[in-house]
Amino acid sequence: MTLKLETDRLVIRDWEEDDADAALEIYGSADVAPWLSPAIDKVPDAATMRLILQSWIEAQPNFVVPAGRWAVARRDDGEVVGALLIRLLPPYEEDLEIGWQLRPSAWGHGYATEASRGLLRWAFSGGEVDELFAVARPQNTRAIATAKRLGMEWVGETDKYYDLNLQVYRIRASEFTNSPAAQSR
Repeated sequence: MTLKLETDRLVIRDWEEDDADAALEIYGSADVAPWLSPAIDKVPDAATMRLILQSWIEAQPNFVVPAGRWAVARRDDGEVVGALLIRLLPPYEEDLEIGWQLRPSAWGHGYATEASRGLLRWAFSGGEVDELFAVARPQNTRAIATAKRLGMEWVGETDKYYDLNLQVYRIRASEFTNSPAAQSR
């Protein structure tokens, strides 16, 4: 399934192999990689990032909606500033996680919140998804602040996901659909 969503300033779209350099600014950043779940090393170079993107592109059609991985680009110039994902959380693969990653030069502009709202609106619009979770390391103040701006509720701390100590946030479709955040584009 191909996805293209638009918000006021952003386009959420499928990844393309030509996005490797832009994706490397996210996943190759020493400021981003330590916060990712599951824990991974930063991507070392564009060739490796291209291989990762190829695997994501090949896997995308096999995900059950609303799961997937997407690039986040600015509408005005098409520049990729971040990434979004929805995936099943391990180990039981019952709960769906929403995640966002931005390149450091895009921090502080509200892109993560704006893009995530657009993706939440889309994910909940089909009526098949009742809730989504976000997980963040306790010291990841940026991710926690974004979860709160999205109206997500803190539900606790656990080490069951990714074998990491994580803060868990949740938003239910009914809470999001009726919130002011859902009404803003």
